[in-house]
Amino acid sequence: MRKFFCVLLSFFILVASLAIFPSAYAFEQTSETVWVEALEDEYYFPEKADEIFQSNCFYSNVGGCYAFGNFLDEYQKIVYDAIVEYKGGLLGQITTASYSNGTTAQVSAISISFASNPFIVEEEKMRERIALTVVGALSAVIDDYPEFFWLTGYGMSYRYSGITGDSTHKKISSIDLSLTIDTSSYADWDVVKSCYSRLLDAVENFDVAGSTRYDKLKSIHDSICNMTTYTLNVPMAHQPTGVFLKGQAVCEGYAEAMKLLCDRENIPCIIVVGTGKGGAHEWNYVQMEDGKWYGMDVTWDDQTDNDNDIFYDYFLVGSESINAVFEKTKFGNGTEAAGDHINTGTHFKNSDFTLTYPALSQQSYTGVIPMWNSNATFDNTRSLMFISKDAIANQQIICTYSRFAGNAPSTNKASVSGTTTGGTVTVTSPISRTYMIVRRGDVNKTNTVDSTDYEIVRDIAMHNRAEYTDKAQFAAADMNGDGVIDAFDVIYLDLYYRGKAD
Repeated sequence: MRKFFCVLLSFFILVASLAIFPSAYAFEQTSETVWVEALEDEYYFPEKADEIFQSNCFYSNVGGCYAFGNFLDEYQKIVYDAIVEYKGGLLGQITTASYSNGTTAQVSAISISFASNPFIVEEEKMRERIALTVVGALSAVIDDYPEFFWLTGYGMSYRYSGITGDSTHKKISSIDLSLTIDTSSYADWDVVKSCYSRLLDAVENFDVAGSTRYDKLKSIHDSICNMTTYTLNVPMAHQPTGVFLKGQAVCEGYAEAMKLLCDRENIPCIIVVGTGKGGAHEWNYVQMEDGKWYGMDVTWDDQTDNDNDIFYDYFLVGSESINAVFEKTKFGNGTEAAGDHINTGTHFKNSDFTLTYPALSQQSYTGVIPMWNSNATFDNTRSLMFISKDAIANQQIICTYSRFAGNAPSTNKASVSGTTTGGTVTVTSPISRTYMIVRRGDVNKTNTVDSTDYEIVRDIAMHNRAEYTDKAQFAAADMNGDGVIDAFDVIYLDLYYRGKAD
């Protein structure tokens, strides 16, 4: 079983001295020292953690469907917008910063003004309030934009002035941020820019199969599992570049890769920061067509030493879902101690800022756990379960395949009637639902896909004879899933039954 290690996060913030000017109304310059306690990242599951520590970076993203930036206060949002405008520092002024320990490093400087929106704070809480503003903005940015993979920390200074007749408050006029990069993975900003370009190209050219949201999510999930080896002590392991450019990553890389591809496919998806079985972890929530959010942990579905084995214990699950092969514990709603996954929403220790997450559905999307390496995909809108031309119907779900039914949690119950198009899968627990089986291409329900099916589909397409098919047959003939049977389906089925297309 692949082991998930604990690691250590330390952000060291730029330190400078406090300058005091004689006039209460003159602008004053100060720099803040902020120490952030360690966050752990990776954990053995289901075994216990080794005390092996490496530098950690939490990067996650939500996209336009549920942007963490929308939950910020007005001043955090100003800082957030400035960072986004400068593309996480790519468009900032690259300069050299000197640290209190005598070292130097490249930083990207961004100046943020509050001139048109007065930022007034109590003097006693000024440092605390400004730190909360920056931490909140930066946390939301790195969660909304995983393509800003290089962000690991920051330095800041701010300018403020007194207020006439008010001795207890100050007016913040600007904040200067110095964004740093993960130098263990990227030597300088030129390397960052090169990797950024390569990452965007990789995401753009990534092959996502299927027409339904479920199909696409399964394609992304399976592809990431197949192309990625869980590896801790390598450059880029904590970033999506680890998945797309190196094929090696930890949970952060897996979850951020999933998010980037969901964004491309317009599938609502967020990355969740929290703990998994007690160790800090990242995973995804995705929103399906029913409007509900479901859990997705690609990392834990890619746990075996055999890279060809893909599990679905954490694929579109609900808070009450019980995994089949990993201790039979429930996923959790993000707050309950009994769950595998607990949301902390915290990127920076010693900060009161936490991210806000949507509520998770109680039940899984399908009500069943697909067999590992399953060919099955589900369409809840039409109550269909699709299988490939060679798949054995009763071996696609763990609780219906006698060889592995003992792995299924006691709450997961279903039965299969029939072997091909027109058969049914009936789920009785934890939800009640029936799916009609559709063997892609098997229009005549013979349990095979051959030239006879091709001739039927060609006849339907040529003469618009959709009345020849019932619901399952129509779905079997509609090879590209666009809702019509036409020449494209004829061409694809010809290639499909002859083994020239998947």
